This record gives sequence, structure tokens and C-alpha cells, in this order.
Amino acid sequence: MSCSEMIQATSDQSLTVQRDELARLARRLWQQSRVTAIVTAMALVAVGSPTVTAWLQLDIAAVADGQWWRLITGHVTHFGTEHLFWDLLMFIGLGLACERQHPRHFALGLLSMSLGVSAAVMIWCPDVSQYRGLSGIDTGLFVWFVVDQVRQSLAGRDRAMALVWTAAGSLLVGKLIYEWFSGQILFVDASAFKPLVQSHLAGAAMGIVLSCGGWRR
Repeated sequence: MSCSEMIQATSDQSLTVQRDELARLARRLWQQSRVTAIVTAMALVAVGSPTVTAWLQLDIAAVADGQWWRLITGHVTHFGTEHLFWDLLMFIGLGLACERQHPRHFALGLLSMSLGVSAAVMIWCPDVSQYRGLSGIDTGLFVWFVVDQVRQSLAGRDRAMALVWTAAGSLLVGKLIYEWFSGQILFVDASAFKPLVQSHLAGAAMGIVLSCGGWRR
């Protein structure tokens, strides 16, 4: 074998190794974040199609007629791209973190959170006929994640980090209090829709339930 042929064979072998490593990395990332990726894709598809949005949004009358899937899918629909941007920005970050923490239970936890928030909207907001958005679930994921971090910090006797995460949770409480009394949602322009603080409170409650459920990493 000539020198050039040896160099070419080595190069081809190196490319094969790199390709295999990338494939393994892609499979690992997919396994660790498949639920978050699927929900994100659904939200992106829905915002680009009014027909899909109308079929998936939480429509109270349609649910009463038996279209129960809306209790789950309503959260991937949004009132415009800005509403989607902020909701999805939080969901991707928190979803990836929680799914890595609870790989076997994340899908079930997300399903429970979706149903809990939808039920709260239907019970607490009788004047609301339609609901869209991931913000309630985002709040629940934040609570779930923060409680996990506080628990792990205390288990590792890292009181400083426990205080940091407790402070993060306190900021969320302050946000919810502000939204409850002001009727306004922080970070999102809600001029195109009616903000529902109840969904955030329900999400926080579901996050606490999941945190206390003993679902550990």
C-alpha cells in the first residue's frame, strides 16, 4: 500500500469513528430528551397552522362533547409567536432538566401536570371558553426542578446552594402574588388574550405534588 493510500485509509477510518460517535451522541440526547422534543415540535407545528390550533386547543364546550384530548393538547397551542416564544423558551430549559432528573417518570409527570392545569382552568375560570399555553406547565416544572435542587443540596450538606435555590423559589412565589393581585402576566404581552393566573397557581401546586411523590433520580 502506498503512502497516499495509507493516509486515505486512516482518514476514512477517522471519519467513520467520528460519525459513529456523533450517532451515539444523537441517540443519547434523544433518549434523554425525547418527551421535551416531541412537545416542542407539537407547539411549533400548532402555531403555524390555525386549523391544528383549533383542533388541539382546550375548548371547554368541545371537551364536554367528548373531545377529551384537548385537556392535554391545549397546552401546546398559543396566541401568537410571542406567546409561544416565552412559553417554549422556559419549557425547553426546564423540560430538559426535569427529564434528565426523572427519565422514567417525566412523561407521566407532564401528563399529570397537563390534566391538573386544565382541570383547574375549567373549575376556577367558568367564564373562559378556550385556553392555550405552556405557562402553567412551565411553572410546575420550575417548582419540580427547584425542589429537586434544594433536596439534593441539603443531602450534600451544601447549605449555600440550598439557600440559592430557595431564593429562586421565593422569587416565583413573589411573581405569583404579583400576578394574582395585578391580573397581569410578567414577561409576556397579554394584550391579545386574557391572562389566567389560576393556571400558574395550578401548575405550581402540581409541581409540589410531583416533588413530594418520591420520584427521585
